[in-house]
Amino acid sequence: MEEGRTPRARGRLAADQEVAAAAAVPARLFAGLPFPAFIWPFLAFVVAGFLHTAAFPPFELPEAAYVFALPVLLWGLFVEKVRGEGRALFLAGFLSWATLLSWLRNVTDHLQTPLAGALGWFAVIALAAAVAVFFWFWGITALWMLRRVRGRPFLPRLGAMLALAGLWVVLEGLRGSLLTGFPWLPLAASQWQRALLLQVVSLGGAAGLSFVLIAFNLGLALYLHRLWLMRRDPWWKRLCPEFYLALALLFGSIAYGLSAAGLGTRERSEGPRLGFVQPAVGAAEKWTSALMEENLSTLADLSQYAVYLDAELILWPESPTPLPVKGNASMRRWTEDLVRATGRPLLMGNLAAEGSREGGDLRWYNAVFFATPEGGLLADRYYAKQHLVPFGEYVPLARWLPFLSRVVPATGDFATGEGAVPIAVGGPEESFPRSRVGPLICYEDIFPELARANVKAGADWHFVVTNNAWFGEEGGAYQHAAHSILRAVETRRPVVRCGNAGWSGWIDEYGQIRHIVVDGDGSIYFQGVDVAEFSLSKFWRGKESLYLKGGYRFPWICLGLVLAGGALAIRNPRGLP
Repeated sequence: MEEGRTPRARGRLAADQEVAAAAAVPARLFAGLPFPAFIWPFLAFVVAGFLHTAAFPPFELPEAAYVFALPVLLWGLFVEKVRGEGRALFLAGFLSWATLLSWLRNVTDHLQTPLAGALGWFAVIALAAAVAVFFWFWGITALWMLRRVRGRPFLPRLGAMLALAGLWVVLEGLRGSLLTGFPWLPLAASQWQRALLLQVVSLGGAAGLSFVLIAFNLGLALYLHRLWLMRRDPWWKRLCPEFYLALALLFGSIAYGLSAAGLGTRERSEGPRLGFVQPAVGAAEKWTSALMEENLSTLADLSQYAVYLDAELILWPESPTPLPVKGNASMRRWTEDLVRATGRPLLMGNLAAEGSREGGDLRWYNAVFFATPEGGLLADRYYAKQHLVPFGEYVPLARWLPFLSRVVPATGDFATGEGAVPIAVGGPEESFPRSRVGPLICYEDIFPELARANVKAGADWHFVVTNNAWFGEEGGAYQHAAHSILRAVETRRPVVRCGNAGWSGWIDEYGQIRHIVVDGDGSIYFQGVDVAEFSLSKFWRGKESLYLKGGYRFPWICLGLVLAGGALAIRNPRGLP
């Protein structure tokens, strides 16, 4: 007799496990089929990879994020272990990420070498393979854990659901911090145009929304499994509490979004009329000496046209001038003359060169500057980029891989900035009220800790300068913009973006796209100017979201769920082998 269990409890447990075992498809059934056993899990898992891909831009099927993991989860619940599952999981993840990151092949187009195209595809393959490891690890853990809990009581199933949802968040956090960090497209980014569900991001960050989406996948899979197991039993035996918990998380997030939407309708304070300048200069043309005068003339003409459209603050994208505005006297003089001619202040991405080549202490910075008609360039207070792009702004292992230094667009590696530097714009001398801008350069808006540091330092809004022309005219710019929406909701601060050829526009504190710069055909990829009204929420001025106050620690809570829920899920019932 099993210690601690009544005969009735033992009988119910044995019956549940017998039903679960009978429902599972044994591996030997695949042996007699005309295809190798590896094909069957691949066919199942590739559906998961396809849905994962479809959830993100440019494919725009965000609802796929609610069910993308179902093929993997149901395989674990219904099918005994089959040889090749791990390889199938990795391949499905690799194909998904290679599709999503295919725009990366364009970043080497400016290289003057026959191998440029091959290097671009190598970058896609290498990065997709690295990111697919995280997809593989989560999937293989899910298969193992779900096979442990099928047919088990509620608590082990609940433990598995919480542990696997937490594990997804932990793995996203690791992906964003290991080595140089690549937090591109967390699952939460799939909902970038679903403002109602996005509001939960202000509580626990993007990690909180990723947790909700994965928990729903898990709850739905466990529910479908239970419906099948108990299909001949009375309806009350088909109840699945973990699915109702997943529903509660989802509907609770939507309810919170509805309440936050009410705050979004409150009074707003007017900001400057923003003049977005998109020079749309290619990577190769930008650094070609023969085209420097033409590029500067284009930049000046576009800035003058922004004044004609009544812009109060002109915005330039990431380093549009071929020479550094700080460190090159002629470039600084040209920029200050243009600002005086327009009569408008200029907030711009640009380069800074400090020190001297002769002295051996020359340092290059990718930076954001502010210039006014009255005071000229504020050269002593500028933001320098903190998170540099490997093989784009510095070369890891350059001593051993010297040929890769050709990828870097300036002489030598860029130096790293030391922290957030909010820049004050507006005031009595300008036609718009004073506010403080928190700059982010290039892909820095994909790192939530940098946006958080901006607000902690006193920023009222974020300003992202970027050059997505490196990515080509595909989905890269839209994927990039999705992260800015997450940062806006997390910090409850608007995000203004100015790209060399798009995505330019601004997003309010609730993740709503208030303006996007497009041409007559609706494309973001063009050379031109647009002007938009800008405003800030009076409710959030000087206040912090729950994410800023401590919600950014949510991944650590998820790590606790992985440990506690995992222990609950894999613990054998007393008296069973």
